[in-house]
Amino acid sequence: TESSSTEVFSPELLGMYYSRLFPYHFLYDWLSYEQKTTLFSKREFSFTIEPAPGEEIYIRYQSFSTQEELTKAIMKRRPNKIDIGAIFSHPPKDHNAVQAKFHTEQRELVFDIDLTDYDDVRCCGCSGAKICNKCWTYMTMAIEIMDSGLREDFGFKHI
Repeated sequence: TESSSTEVFSPELLGMYYSRLFPYHFLYDWLSYEQKTTLFSKREFSFTIEPAPGEEIYIRYQSFSTQEELTKAIMKRRPNKIDIGAIFSHPPKDHNAVQAKFHTEQRELVFDIDLTDYDDVRCCGCSGAKICNKCWTYMTMAIEIMDSGLREDFGFKHI
């Protein structure tokens, strides 16, 4: 039936994911460039939370000094979405206190490849968010094209 195939969001399952499976250590190491520096504390995080069904709240300027602080905040808020932002001159949580001196110092270059953009050419029967093993061929091709273009057209070396 249609109702049995409808996915229902579960805050309980999200809590279990954050408490048992979320890779806090890998995220911390990756975003601090595996160095114990102040970079991580100057990185902006934003959370999208849903306190009630259909009610989204976007929380910006979150920053954390340690992996433990990040873990606590995620476990407490259970965000539906976590956005990772730039590295600023000061911890983003202090942005109001240092307004005149608060500016971006570093950003990553990010490309978002969506398989939904390939719906017109996917011939496996999938569309939208549905993905099968054949669909990944399109993702692989997109990555290879981007890699080639960045290296050959723009001279990137460390991708």
